[in-house]
Amino acid sequence: METIKQIFMENIPASIAVIGLVGYFFGMAIVFIISPIKNAESFSVKPVDNAGKTEIRVYYGGISFALGAFLLYLTLALKTASYSLVGGLFFATTVFVTRSIFLCVDKGWKCPYTKLAIPAEGLFVIALWTCFILSKVLY
Repeated sequence: METIKQIFMENIPASIAVIGLVGYFFGMAIVFIISPIKNAESFSVKPVDNAGKTEIRVYYGGISFALGAFLLYLTLALKTASYSLVGGLFFATTVFVTRSIFLCVDKGWKCPYTKLAIPAEGLFVIALWTCFILSKVLY
């Protein structure tokens, strides 16, 4: 347990970001595995049959769990949160930029989910980049 504490104290901004990323991914996994249809519909996604329900569990739930677990593993295996933060930055920034581009292409800016996702993801990306910059400046 002391080793884990040392790893997370080594670079506090990166550790805060990784804890946030892991919590986000694990939370998404739980939500989509337990209640796939209800939560997918809030994302404007609706399965056409039971296989679609399974796909929501697998891709939104399973992959979210895998991403969170991988970032945690990477942090513990390399004994630093820095690389996990960079991985989270790649993921979050790519999702935000892709969503921003294609909501214009697909004209989805009026959808209720988009009105929530853009500011939430934007703030999340800004927070991650802030942690990254602080991790480089302070450590």
